[in-house]
Amino acid sequence: MRITLISETYFPQINGVSRTLDRLTRFLTAQGDRVQLLIPRYREDDQEAGVADEIHAYPSIHPPFYRELYLPLVRRRRLRRTIAEFAPQVVHIATEGPLGWNGLRATRRLRLPLVTSYHTNYCRYLSSYRAGFLEPLFWRYLRWFHNHASTVLCPAASIRELLAARGFRRVEVWGRGVDCVRFDPAKRDPELRRQFGASPDEVLLLYAGRVANEKNLPMLIDAFARLPESVAPVRLLIVGDGPLRVRLERNNRDSRILFAGYRTGEELASCYASADLFVFPSLTETFGNVMLEAMAAGLPVVAFDVPGPRDVVEPGRTGVLSREVAADALAAKLVGLLPQAELRQAMAARAREHALAQSWDRINAVVRQAYLAAANGRRNVNPAMGMGK
Repeated sequence: MRITLISETYFPQINGVSRTLDRLTRFLTAQGDRVQLLIPRYREDDQEAGVADEIHAYPSIHPPFYRELYLPLVRRRRLRRTIAEFAPQVVHIATEGPLGWNGLRATRRLRLPLVTSYHTNYCRYLSSYRAGFLEPLFWRYLRWFHNHASTVLCPAASIRELLAARGFRRVEVWGRGVDCVRFDPAKRDPELRRQFGASPDEVLLLYAGRVANEKNLPMLIDAFARLPESVAPVRLLIVGDGPLRVRLERNNRDSRILFAGYRTGEELASCYASADLFVFPSLTETFGNVMLEAMAAGLPVVAFDVPGPRDVVEPGRTGVLSREVAADALAAKLVGLLPQAELRQAMAARAREHALAQSWDRINAVVRQAYLAAANGRRNVNPAMGMGK
């Protein structure tokens, strides 16, 4: 097949969407498909020209409040010509920003089959940036955008239900996989733990992801402060970077909390494996790839019972979920696990077992089936599309 993939985020940018799309591209090329990528321009030496048959990277602007966000600038006619010259059998638009919007217009003008994917819960983000009043407008735009597609792919069953309730049509689940070779409990590193100040008898809590308002990190730090010292010796490691990091570090007076910045590759894998519990306070996820990475590394997950975590974590088996969204409630869930080393170990084993079943190839085959259905002018009815919890 010939596929045009359009996204406002891609490697080397670090987030769940970029990793997912990179995995998809590698899968498609391994199947013998030809892939055209239309993405933002990062540093020239970072563009991985070998990943796809054709890459067009466009200069971008950054919102002043969120430097990690890329908004590519592209001329509509040029974009339409670029797509037409590649002659794809299907276009997949993964993001709804300026590049995605222009890609949608070009796809409609060229009368090409279209698949979209819904990755980010922007409407929930708005309240994190004091712009909740814009939520109805955003939902209207997103519904209009995605309802042009023959199939809308979303990461989890709870998100499919949310989108259907909002009037999105033809929504199917495209789950997420994890690299269980890279993320492996065997990569636990006592020396790394010592570098983070964690002694062998301390419980090392880990958060990995963007350090941004929408990730609810102040509530995590508040919950950590409420942990009784008598329960167990404990430390918190925050891996990642973002617009909130400077303020959180400046306000942090607890020496047991360490901000480690971005970690990638084997270094990130060792951070996961060297921790004891993964704590994920976000309320805005559509999935949460980092939870699956943590589980692959043998970490039980502690999170809130909201879309995303509830699709990944099996309470009592691979982690625990708090129905109440509050620092006290999150602290209570942690208190229930901190002194229970045997329970944590049993959950860790089941978390790893679950992650081993999440094959990227099996999951991405679902997307390719959606492409074939769109190219043939029919809605995808592959029963595998329902995969996921």
